Amino acid sequence: VFSSDLSVMQARELERRFDRRVLDRTDLILHIFLEQAQSAAARLQIESALLRRQLNRLIGTNVHLTRQRGGVTNRGAGEKQLQLDKRLIKTRIAQIEKELARLQKQRDTQRASRLRASVPLVALAGYTNAGKSTVMNGFLRRFHAKDAKQVLQENRLFATLDTSVRLIEQPYGQSFLLVDTVGFLHDLPHELVRAFHSTLEDIQLATCVLHVVDASKPNYLDDIEATETTLEAIDAASIDRLVVFNQCDKTEIVHPAVHASQVYISALDPGDIDFLAGQVNERLFGEWVERETKIPYSDFSRYDTLRQTARILKTEEQEDGVLVRYQIRRRLEKNIQKG
Repeated sequence: VFSSDLSVMQARELERRFDRRVLDRTDLILHIFLEQAQSAAARLQIESALLRRQLNRLIGTNVHLTRQRGGVTNRGAGEKQLQLDKRLIKTRIAQIEKELARLQKQRDTQRASRLRASVPLVALAGYTNAGKSTVMNGFLRRFHAKDAKQVLQENRLFATLDTSVRLIEQPYGQSFLLVDTVGFLHDLPHELVRAFHSTLEDIQLATCVLHVVDASKPNYLDDIEATETTLEAIDAASIDRLVVFNQCDKTEIVHPAVHASQVYISALDPGDIDFLAGQVNERLFGEWVERETKIPYSDFSRYDTLRQTARILKTEEQEDGVLVRYQIRRRLEKNIQKG
């Protein structure tokens, strides 16, 4: 196993000299991904990437052409085996692409329904094992009672390969979709960017990206750079972003705190999750503003709508209706006005 990427010729020559299978960095990462993928889409995406790499290496001398030793007849058999291998791989890739296209159509339908619902999308991105799933589960524990909504959370690399989308239903009608995506890494192989392109589209469609960083890692600056590079590679660098320094409980960093676009939290602390939710709400819905309105008794259903969307500060019963003073996010005012 080599820690760097190898060219086709290098891998072929090393396999010939060592008489052993040779894996480079990308091969190893893809095989780890294949072992840990849960959904059909993730498994197919990784299998396709592995097959394409295998196809590129089926040129010239190949493991099957070891049969060439011994004469011209065996060489012909080796060449026939090589062509057969290529044909089988191409056939399997075509089958995978067809199935992925079907799954892509399903995802497009789901995304279209989200857009019609006009619910903001917040994407979790960051280096592998930075704590993205922990942040998502923190939101789910805070705003939902059912553990069934929890996502896989383990202290290991690439624990999450499949996209998970959850509706975060907050008080005052401020709901948003939170999506957990595959973790990034340094020098993300091109094959992985291509394989997970449809998965990473959720980041491209996000209103806001939460770039999660493990603040307890000594080299977290390198992780930040790797994530920013990947966001640029998938054309998501211009999306509004909050850098969330997680695991501050393992450091001397005071938390929760915010400095410009950087938030410092421990995702295991419910109070810190509330703090982060407030910062997300500022980005999605704007600051709180105080307003006053009179609701006629004949149209009192408007009060229930207002109570679901705003903080009621004071009510005063008057002859022709109820005078209500409330706080509401600036961007949600239009919803009240329409109502």
